[in-house]
Amino acid sequence: MAKTLSEAPFLNLFDPAFLADPVTAVAALRSQSSVIRTPIGAMIVDPSQVHELLRERSLHSSLLNLVRLQGVTEGPIYEMAASSLLAKEGEDHTRIRRLVSRSFTPRAADGHRGFMRDLVTELVDGFAPSGECEFMADFADHYPVQVIAHLMGVPREDHPLFARWGDSLTHLLSLELSLYREEIQAAQTAMSSYLTDLVADRRRQSRDDLVSELIAARDGPDRLDDQELMSLLGGLLFAGYDTTRNQLAVAMTIFSQLPAEWARLADNPELAPQAVEEVMRMGGVVSVIPRVATCDLEVGEWIVPAGTLVSLSLAGANHDPAVYGHPDCFDTDRFDPGEPRPEGQVGFGGGAHHCLGASLARAEMQEALPILARAMPDMKVAGEPEWRSPLVGISGPLRLSLRFTPFRGCAT
Repeated sequence: MAKTLSEAPFLNLFDPAFLADPVTAVAALRSQSSVIRTPIGAMIVDPSQVHELLRERSLHSSLLNLVRLQGVTEGPIYEMAASSLLAKEGEDHTRIRRLVSRSFTPRAADGHRGFMRDLVTELVDGFAPSGECEFMADFADHYPVQVIAHLMGVPREDHPLFARWGDSLTHLLSLELSLYREEIQAAQTAMSSYLTDLVADRRRQSRDDLVSELIAARDGPDRLDDQELMSLLGGLLFAGYDTTRNQLAVAMTIFSQLPAEWARLADNPELAPQAVEEVMRMGGVVSVIPRVATCDLEVGEWIVPAGTLVSLSLAGANHDPAVYGHPDCFDTDRFDPGEPRPEGQVGFGGGAHHCLGASLARAEMQEALPILARAMPDMKVAGEPEWRSPLVGISGPLRLSLRFTPFRGCAT
């Protein structure tokens, strides 16, 4: 007989103990049930079910549900969320992804690797001789946003504007939206004005950049309308900045405790692709993906009713001992392309809403980490990092002080 959600074990997502160590909490509950009841809905913690439900078409984006849950039901912020690719479903979502996906293939990302390497080297040269840095302010806050701005054809002097807007827009996807509503609104207004001018300029004269590609994108009679284009560009700014900068910072905290692996990466940059996959498996900055059930959903022996906010535990799937031997141990060779591979890590999500910029993010991290490893030998965290509020939805440090042996050679 099917079980109802009211019978499921309860997990308080806002409990400080859970927020401090969600992986351990999920692992403990997974032995009791594949479905957990939460204050805002249900969490799926069985790894095989997570993989399956990431592709489940009856689970839709919960972005607008989370926005409405926090009292935002109309106005510019709501309209921005509603017009984003993340909120779209069905034919509209498929059409837009089809039009833009060609700009985000692995081959397209590879075309920007030279710029990435040059930028990483430039940023690293600014602090490597001193033997210390505040990683967020000196590197992570600059690198990904400058890459996405470069792709969009934004002049370098305007890159700091994009970083500032990205910082504010982060809160749109969080459970702290109401606290930052005015800041989000100001960023959205300023960014929209800038992007309107940028799009108008590219309509007058096309260039070799992402904005021009998206203006020209078409498939038969379809093409992006102005609202879709503006929403997509704004979404790319957020997606191309905040997740990648935090994932790089988490990578540094992981490698600071693994000096042998850090030195190995410095000496063997060809290991970067598999190291990035293991970093994302071990410490992915997105630990859950929220969805909303559009109909009653069968999850094993459980029935999750329509309208329930369903959180898919990516962290649980990425630490499944049945898939990954010793899941709490970092192993660069876990994703060795020459060996039988475990099921891929799910840090980029899956299904229809799989991260559009996954290839670009992978390329950015693959280029950055070996250069950082060579330029920052014996890297250690200095003091206790200050972490973001877990309610933001994307984990990572606000500040991360690092010390290492001063480097004065060529990191590339």
